[in-house]
Amino acid sequence: MSSSKCTITFDNNPFGVYYAGQVVSGTAELVTTRPKTIRSISISISGFSEVRWTENITKQDAQGNREKAIETYSGSEIYYTNDQYVYGQSGGSNLELPAGKYVFPFQGSIPPNAPTSFNGAWGQIQHEVTVTIDRVMRYNNVFKQAYTVISPYDLNLNPNHGKPLHKIEEKTFCWSLCCGSKGPMVMTAKAPFSAYAPGQKIRFNIVLDNQSDVHCSDVKVRLMKKVIYTSRSPETKTKETEIKVADNHCGEVVKFNKAEFNEYLQIPSTTPTSLESCSIIKVSYTLKFIAKVSRIYGDLVIEFPLTIGTVPIFASTMETDTITAQPGRGPVYKPLPPPMFEEDVRSEQFESNTFKPRYPVFLNDGELGINGTATPGPSVPPPPATGNNLYPPTQPGPVIPTTPKLNITPSAPPASGPSGMPTSPQPAAVQQPSTNRPGPTHQPSLEVLGFSIPPDYEPTQTDPSTNIGWK
Repeated sequence: MSSSKCTITFDNNPFGVYYAGQVVSGTAELVTTRPKTIRSISISISGFSEVRWTENITKQDAQGNREKAIETYSGSEIYYTNDQYVYGQSGGSNLELPAGKYVFPFQGSIPPNAPTSFNGAWGQIQHEVTVTIDRVMRYNNVFKQAYTVISPYDLNLNPNHGKPLHKIEEKTFCWSLCCGSKGPMVMTAKAPFSAYAPGQKIRFNIVLDNQSDVHCSDVKVRLMKKVIYTSRSPETKTKETEIKVADNHCGEVVKFNKAEFNEYLQIPSTTPTSLESCSIIKVSYTLKFIAKVSRIYGDLVIEFPLTIGTVPIFASTMETDTITAQPGRGPVYKPLPPPMFEEDVRSEQFESNTFKPRYPVFLNDGELGINGTATPGPSVPPPPATGNNLYPPTQPGPVIPTTPKLNITPSAPPASGPSGMPTSPQPAAVQQPSTNRPGPTHQPSLEVLGFSIPPDYEPTQTDPSTNIGWK
């Protein structure tokens, strides 16, 4: 059993959900049950993507003979990384870390162009906090906690997203054609918009005019998610997957009959359509209308590309609650309530990564959530406001007090601090700055505030000779 345990939590954000451009802050609490000889402790905040898969190939060996081999295709991108040593330094002198409990506040900025978190079968876009204990003559202790980053995608910024979907397709079956007197199967599919956000309902209309003598066993509507992974080594190559994220079975249409379906397909929590911030993982969606027939004939299918965003189209959310427009200004819509943030419904994962990102889910018509509950999601500050954004102006985030960094001088003899605890080489409490002291004029992208004691922590009552840390 490991002698160390680390718990990483986020300030005022229990699920760790952030928009690109916001600040990640929290606390890493380290507990050790016995003393450790270490060189340093560091905290990093990073965002990256990677893809990897294997394929069976045939290649020539050194003698020109053909042989079978397994080739690994991979690629990676780094979007940001911030590291800070909070105890010791890289490659520094050996230090003794007594058994006890230690607290490390951390803070870092997410770049505005950071891509949305994603976990798939052959790749991932991961954002995480990592605490690393550099141990002497041993494997390092590494603790990680992933968090979700969402790149805002306001569907109102592209007028094409508000255009309706409408298409007519027909199919004449060979058996009916040979008879000469049978007609085709004709399907008309409509939907009011070409882009939606998770939680919304795609309200569709289907008319199936079955003039043939082929039985349609089911009319289905499916939302399909397509992911394209691109490798960079040993060469540029792509691997595609397509999975079903939602479907609706409308019913059958017997031969020489006609039926109309007015129903909806609700979009679960799922990855937004990819923007340009990640070049090795791309996510897109297709809305399929399928008239299911016998396999020997082949189904009649209508497909539309569909965009999934993080902010719904205004008109799609207020079908009955549109406020009367002022002359010459167009309709005015009521503001949306904040979204909930629910885990991705898909179970695919990249290798051993079990983390499920949370995506914004908007509820229509005052209904329950995707999972049948209306529990509120985590409190996440809104992304930076834009001219057509549904969110209110950005509210200031929590103010994190700045504390002096811990200065560690291994060669200096231990000195007693105000609390009677040694201040070096083991970590000690630092005093909070005076409230009337001016703050720093510049704050680095990652500021680790050093060892500090939260307000509700109390010193452990122990024998001073044991050098136990903080309770």
